[in-house]
Amino acid sequence: MAATLHQIVYISRATAPLSDDAAAALCRAAAERNRGAGITGLLLHDGARFIQAIEGDEAALRALMARITRDPRHHAIGFVSDSPVAARQFGDWGMDYRRVDDIPAAADFLTTVKRALAGVDDPGLLAAFIGFAVIGRGERRRGFVPR
Repeated sequence: MAATLHQIVYISRATAPLSDDAAAALCRAAAERNRGAGITGLLLHDGARFIQAIEGDEAALRALMARITRDPRHHAIGFVSDSPVAARQFGDWGMDYRRVDDIPAAADFLTTVKRALAGVDDPGLLAAFIGFAVIGRGERRRGFVPR
């Protein structure tokens, strides 16, 4: 019997500020590990918080989430969703990474985020990522960095 495709979406806070270089290095390492485990997904970072969707075999996702919850760089992990899915939303991305501040103009930024989500057809997933990006960007533009 084939393994059921599963998806977990969570939001977490970094225990300390994470530089762009550190976040990118974290994502590169995760992408390499995820490819080997058959996990795909997307990670958005707003400087202090993350939203991440991971999808693949449920056992592999549970093992990954166990590592994430033990990782001292994360705290306040909240689950947006945790359920079986009919199809992958993130194609063959081992892990795609986007920073909330990558694009300076708000209209260009929203277009860029939507482009990154082009293969996603789940309205709830789209709303979670776009909402996180827009709220995080607005907070950073006003000088507020979530703790």
